[in-house]
Amino acid sequence: MHVVVTSAGSDGDFNPLLAIAGALVRRGVTVTFVANPFYKDRVLRTGSRFASAGTFFDIFAALRDNPRYFSPARGGAAIWKELAVPSIRDTYPVVRDTVQQVGASAVVSHVLGFGGMWAAAQTGVRNVTVSTTPSVWLSRHQPTVFVNWRAPRIVESALTVTARGVGNVVMRRLLRRLAAEIGAPALPGVVPDAHLNLGVWPAWFRPAAPDDPPGATMCGFVFDSADASAPLAHDLEDFLAVGDAPVIAGFGSAVSLHAADRYRTVAEACEQLGRRCVVIGATAAAVAPTANRMIASSAPYARLFPAAAAVVHHGGFGTCGEVLRAGKPNLVTPFAFDQFDNAARMQDAGIGLWFAGRPTDTRAMAAALDSVLRSAPLAAGARAAAARIVAAPNGADRAAELIAAL
Repeated sequence: MHVVVTSAGSDGDFNPLLAIAGALVRRGVTVTFVANPFYKDRVLRTGSRFASAGTFFDIFAALRDNPRYFSPARGGAAIWKELAVPSIRDTYPVVRDTVQQVGASAVVSHVLGFGGMWAAAQTGVRNVTVSTTPSVWLSRHQPTVFVNWRAPRIVESALTVTARGVGNVVMRRLLRRLAAEIGAPALPGVVPDAHLNLGVWPAWFRPAAPDDPPGATMCGFVFDSADASAPLAHDLEDFLAVGDAPVIAGFGSAVSLHAADRYRTVAEACEQLGRRCVVIGATAAAVAPTANRMIASSAPYARLFPAAAAVVHHGGFGTCGEVLRAGKPNLVTPFAFDQFDNAARMQDAGIGLWFAGRPTDTRAMAAALDSVLRSAPLAAGARAAAARIVAAPNGADRAAELIAAL
């Protein structure tokens, strides 16, 4: 069996597809992964073959240099025009030609990877989409939270239905135009009909709904097995080994590029509470190290989070999964996009606290963090979530099983 996988974007978008590709390879499936050359080394480590699409493009440099991508008002349009459309243009012909050359039986694409989906339709092979956050499945039965405050559920449902309707009209028009330009068969629907629409979360986190996409199946949180064995830097290991468990602040691969103020706020809040802390990310160096404060530009969350007393994070879905796998109480301070919805779901499930205050308000941050550290129900909920995750198959393996069964 030969499967073509394709994805792009930051780690939250790319890593789940990478983990699924690795799980397919472990099952004996031959995988060709189509992506920008920026990702080549990461793809090859999964045992997949690599097919290059487009010229080398450092996504993180682009996100670092263009803070407008994180703007609540204009970020989505800028990401679509400047990042998504070029990726679709590059990906479609390579996936189409690769499927024909290797005789692939399925294409597995990120939910926004329309180049892969269109290539599957063009070549007549099985079409699998992977949604890397629940907010993509806009449902009035499981309404999405779009902003950093909570409306009554009936209002959330109405907003979700409106967003789905308006989004479908706008995106269908854009997709039809783009498909015509590159000679691809546009599919109906923003989350299109597929033989399998995979959601990389468990049903207890975001239950199934009657208006979910066709072929919707939840496979559970997807983890990269290599992360759990990745080493920590020696100085970080030494810091963790001495003293009380620290508060750990991590804001993912993309958000951390513009999180200097939030890192400083967390560090100052920990100082007020007399807590040790580790701040980790691209702009963590904005915080001055002290005897009780460790600064790191990167570290594998799978190794780091289990050592935490609590975790402060942005609510990116991959980070949420790692926090829950570690079984740690956590404070979610969302920046944009799906992070508000993830924060609301964490809080509703009793496994995290949503900080909806001003993210640079040190006093409010300290009060919220103190509540997280003192909350026995929150700690118990986080431990229970970890136990459920450990007892279930890795979502990557479950996804690979479902894809192979096609």
